[in-house]
Amino acid sequence: MKTILYVYHASNIGGGTYCLLNIIKALDRKAYRPIVLLGRDGPLVAELKALDVDVLFISKITTVPYNKSIFTLHNIVRMMRIVQSLKLFCNILHKIKPDIVYLNTMMLYPFLRIAKKNGIKTVIHIREHWPENQHYIQRNLAISQIRKFADEVIAINSYSASMIENKTHSVNIIYDWIDLSNRYEDRPYSKIFNEDCSHKKVYLCTGGYDRIKGTLEVIRAFSSVIKGEDSRLLLLGTKPNSKTNRLRKFLFINSEKTYIEELDKAISSDNRIRIIPNTYFIKHIYEQAYCVLSYFKIPHANLALAESIILHIPVIAAENAESLEYSIKGELAVLYKENNYNDFKEQLMAFDRIEPLLKKKLKEKSTYVEKMFNPEANIKKLEEVYQKLLS
Repeated sequence: MKTILYVYHASNIGGGTYCLLNIIKALDRKAYRPIVLLGRDGPLVAELKALDVDVLFISKITTVPYNKSIFTLHNIVRMMRIVQSLKLFCNILHKIKPDIVYLNTMMLYPFLRIAKKNGIKTVIHIREHWPENQHYIQRNLAISQIRKFADEVIAINSYSASMIENKTHSVNIIYDWIDLSNRYEDRPYSKIFNEDCSHKKVYLCTGGYDRIKGTLEVIRAFSSVIKGEDSRLLLLGTKPNSKTNRLRKFLFINSEKTYIEELDKAISSDNRIRIIPNTYFIKHIYEQAYCVLSYFKIPHANLALAESIILHIPVIAAENAESLEYSIKGELAVLYKENNYNDFKEQLMAFDRIEPLLKKKLKEKSTYVEKMFNPEANIKKLEEVYQKLLS
């Protein structure tokens, strides 16, 4: 039996953690023993332990700043934590002697060199969309390290693959497969809003308190554009804990605290809005939605877009390489000009008119997207990566 050490910094409910959970659930446990190394405790840990997976922690694990200057106090502290965590990581490698180290994000690339130095096969899973002309020195360093020290590279879509792929370095495109069959929990909107919602238009936003997901813009657009008393907005998100907020305050990062306060104020100012915690069991919540609203402020993979399309739920989302790929060049979603708030509002205002035609297209053509994110096909590709590494 071969041992795979999966490394990730987070354990909250989100795209990367849920994908990691799916990867481990799909693993042939007769052939492979998974061990997961995380930077902190969280909901993912309980899920892993329920699968009888060993979980280890290095509290100093964090990611290299993603598409940001490293010359800020916050990011300097992050870089120091990374350096400290590499020695601890090396100790863990010596202790458990894994056959494969699997990094679940591009921004853990410094760990590749340590694993290779210890003679271990390496995989890195690229989830990011880093534009070529932004912070290009950090970007080029990350890409060069990945090309040098990764035995196999997995990307979650075509754009992520294009960052690494060239004439001498191939990339495996494996989509974060979508299987909603075990993600159902009875969550009627009537109980969430404490009223009969059978004739209400309920808009859904899954962005939470993450600034780059643009939840504040969604709220402001909804409140200013959608005036009817027959409409509601449901938000999914969990507020950062007070310990995290104290750390941010210590590092003089007050902008995040201000953003959270603005978000809370915007929610409370419109009695048609509700917010509930994030959940893995999202299928019923999706199925009742009139439309999913997304305002990603930087381009990256929008799994909620693909999930909604598969369930025939209309989406308004930012136009970027990923959303075009996932929506058949915009045919199965309403795409507004990225970071154009006025265009987002215009698309929201016009949505009632185009909703019937979009629903029709979703029912006719969503099978294309369903095949793209098919669990069996993508699991097979991942198994081939493992076999190639160990052959």
